[in-house]
Amino acid sequence: MQNPLPGKDPRPRSLAARLERAAGDMNAFLLVLAIGLATLDLTCLWAFKLQDALPAMTRTSANPTAINSNGAINKPAQAKPAPKPNPTAAGSGS
Repeated sequence: MQNPLPGKDPRPRSLAARLERAAGDMNAFLLVLAIGLATLDLTCLWAFKLQDALPAMTRTSANPTAINSNGAINKPAQAKPAPKPNPTAAGSGS
């Protein structure tokens, strides 16, 4: 059976031809990678600029005491302690 394309040999003849073909395939991948990294870079730049433009977040402290708008101090209600178990009532089943 004859080769359908006589001018195109499906096997590369030399190392240089193989490298040329691999470089051609690699260029498309590198182009896609470069576009993705540029998009990521611009997204981060936009996010940092947006962060600088937003007002600063209010910080909350771990202290449970708060001051309301008229200056009075609000303290949280104290929770009642859990009742202690009665040791004599727990084991009287026998």
